[in-house]
Amino acid sequence: MTQERILAIHDISCVGRCSLTVALPIISATGIECSVLPTAVLSTHTGGFTGFTYRDLTEDMIPVDEHWGTLGLKFGAVYTGFLGSFEQIDIVKRIIDDVSDEGTTVYVDPVMADKGKLYTIFGPDFPAGMRKLCEKADVIIPNLTELAFMMGTEYVEGPYTREYISQVLEDARCFGTKRIVITGVSYEAGTIGAVYMDYETGETGEYMTSEIPGYFHGTGDVFGSAFVGAAESGVPLGEAVRIAVRYTYGSIERTVRDGTDIRYGVNFEEGIRDYIADIDAALRAPVFLAVTSPMGLAGLSWLASTLWHQAYDDLLPEGQVDYMLGKYQSLQALMEQLSQGYVHLVAVSQGRQVGYVSYVHREDGTFLSKLYVDENHRRTGIARRAVAAVVSEARAHGSRRVHLTVNKDNRGAIDAYIRLGFRECGRGVTDIGSGYVMDDIYMELIL
Repeated sequence: MTQERILAIHDISCVGRCSLTVALPIISATGIECSVLPTAVLSTHTGGFTGFTYRDLTEDMIPVDEHWGTLGLKFGAVYTGFLGSFEQIDIVKRIIDDVSDEGTTVYVDPVMADKGKLYTIFGPDFPAGMRKLCEKADVIIPNLTELAFMMGTEYVEGPYTREYISQVLEDARCFGTKRIVITGVSYEAGTIGAVYMDYETGETGEYMTSEIPGYFHGTGDVFGSAFVGAAESGVPLGEAVRIAVRYTYGSIERTVRDGTDIRYGVNFEEGIRDYIADIDAALRAPVFLAVTSPMGLAGLSWLASTLWHQAYDDLLPEGQVDYMLGKYQSLQALMEQLSQGYVHLVAVSQGRQVGYVSYVHREDGTFLSKLYVDENHRRTGIARRAVAAVVSEARAHGSRRVHLTVNKDNRGAIDAYIRLGFRECGRGVTDIGSGYVMDDIYMELIL
């Protein structure tokens, strides 16, 4: 197996954790070779320091590219960040063409603005040039300020509604990229994270975490490098975003905990082991296998018995779980559902069944009937992957929404669905016989 090689095109600060000082160790830690092309060399980064030295390397970039051409160098991915001048945008576009082949993935982090303002070193024409670079990318990683500048729209201060962010994701199709990850998104005070969309598959989602007050230099570079490293390691888009958010949050948390001078950036080094462990766990993620045979359905019925007792014993009256299992998850019930068009997928991890999902396409949308994960495998991305699979099938079928019911007291499941983009659309109590009822919240995800 040939080791992959990534080219990172950023500036480098001799002191201060940002740009190549961050990208090189994080990406290399994943086992991918990280080659670099510095756009400038600084004695320290510019955040919080005065009197720093700055050497523009624009004149060196083309000669480096030409030398690589004599070696026939190609890269599996190109990851660009801070560019020091408008001239460098055109140079980087040329370099991307020269070092790419059919399988190269181009990631562009259009570093130029934040909190509604363009960085002072850039003129008003810079966003239009950066947009041209983004249009060459497969994946772009802007914050909302950078997106607004490139699209020529008004920047809106957060917190945001999910409807607003959904519209932003749709509007960003104009770049023609395959995927987008937007950083610095907040829906409510005290939380922050990233949202993403795969324009080829329609997959979209978010990952939020607690916001630690303050401004921390280099966190965008930590996120971008962690995301690129995970994605190029083979981690699916949504999981790569989750891993990058968790890693960035941990880096900030360690910095605050230790009382470190924030001018020097955040402590990403101590979290590298956990970052790699997250990638390894994501790569060992379960596969989803369709169950159609009587033997397979019998196994699913047994699995459901275990998972339903885990989920409901503390929520429902005594005897109701077994009654519902007999009514909805017996072999006979599952076979009847199969004849009605239901699809049953079992999640298998390292040879063990760890969860399952069932859905059916209807006139009013795709109904996500069941989604259960073994309690020892929760928070490992299984539910997220299951929902992504159902959403993908729903889109392919032409459904306009995915909808479900969830017990009104199952707060953990409700919060998980909200994180996946579902919203409450009603409530209802259903008599299921023998004196039992299902007291549910109705939720939907509009496609």
